[in-house]
Amino acid sequence: MNEKNESGAVRIGVVGMGPVGSILSAHLLESGAYVVSCDISQTRIESIKTKGICLTHTIEKEVPVMDTCLSAAKLREYDLDLVAVSVKTPYLKSVLAELEETLTEKTFVMSSQNGLDNEAEIAKIFGADRTLRMVINYAGNLNNDGSVQVTFFNPPNYVAALGPKGVDTGNQFAELLNAVSLQTIVLDDIRPHSWEKTILNAALSPVSALSRRTMKGIMETDWGVTLVENIVNESIAVAEAEGIDLGEGFTQHCIQYLKGGGRHKPSMLIDIEKNLPTEIDYLNGRIVEYGKKHSVPTPVNRTITTLINLLERKPE
Repeated sequence: MNEKNESGAVRIGVVGMGPVGSILSAHLLESGAYVVSCDISQTRIESIKTKGICLTHTIEKEVPVMDTCLSAAKLREYDLDLVAVSVKTPYLKSVLAELEETLTEKTFVMSSQNGLDNEAEIAKIFGADRTLRMVINYAGNLNNDGSVQVTFFNPPNYVAALGPKGVDTGNQFAELLNAVSLQTIVLDDIRPHSWEKTILNAALSPVSALSRRTMKGIMETDWGVTLVENIVNESIAVAEAEGIDLGEGFTQHCIQYLKGGGRHKPSMLIDIEKNLPTEIDYLNGRIVEYGKKHSVPTPVNRTITTLINLLERKPE
């Protein structure tokens, strides 16, 4: 990243001020980075301009916000070193189309999202040398008052550059977050962690959306745990066929991790409640695609994907 700018601070744009982007922005601001918070919701932007970003529950902090914008295209007005894309994955392509017309060649682009292969979509436009990926292990919900309830943080987060030119950017980004206790590790290969996080999300988020239950509401029942185990085991078989080593005891790790989620509403449940597109095609749907590639049967993931698709695509 270029640190030789007017303020002397690393300059980062965060696109998407939902729970993920808000938590990320708050910590980057606290670290001393120059941050531009971007969201298409005028209500959300006015809220954080007036009140700042307020995090509660697992992480508590209030951070003032100075610079905001209402579209990714507006980021052209700032001399940014890095743009972190934190929108839901169904909106990734539209954001990238705006950024393609906006960013100079010095700016790196990072996916800070759920799902498999988001970084590949970025690299198609900006090249591997300008592309990074972050795997996030925190979650939250946006409250009615504009604050973010951070429901959990299971450290660390992970960051990796797709090409050698992005390594310094990844290192500096991680240093900023580590300086304010949002533990983040830089990796050479982030794919195993992308698969791990995707399987965790695929195992419980759609089950929550279909049953209208929180994570705890599912994981406190035997039938819920059994369904989650079936999704995980099927997904592990696909990952292994793709050459991804998730280590011994990964199924049990997933079950223990997901049991710690508490009364958190996964974003997919909130999307269904609000009649918004979900990330299902980038989670279970991607696992189904990789299953086809390797001739690994995925009946559970396929059924889950179809059911969510039916829910989000209302009859005419």
